Amino acid sequence: MKRFAMAALLAAFACAPSVGWAETAGARSTVVGDPIARRRAAPAPVDSSRGEAADYAAREAAAPALGQFEGGAASIYIGGSAVGVLLLVLLIVIIL
Repeated sequence: MKRFAMAALLAAFACAPSVGWAETAGARSTVVGDPIARRRAAPAPVDSSRGEAADYAAREAAAPALGQFEGGAASIYIGGSAVGVLLLVLLIVIIL
């Protein structure tokens, strides 16, 4: 049973990169536009209105204590990928 589990695990890891290389069997799609020309075109500059700046200045004047905020609360975030890797390692240790 252990050999079957290890062979299945090895096959799953060996086949994982091939999913990223998969292509469709049909004809290749045509390019919609020239990618180099799209890179050359610079985006238009954003012009913030004076009303927006005045609004921010009013908010800042209304709450001056917020300017002295200092972070410092340290926390550790464990995401789904970390949990998945931890479970995979735990599963391998239990099987062996």
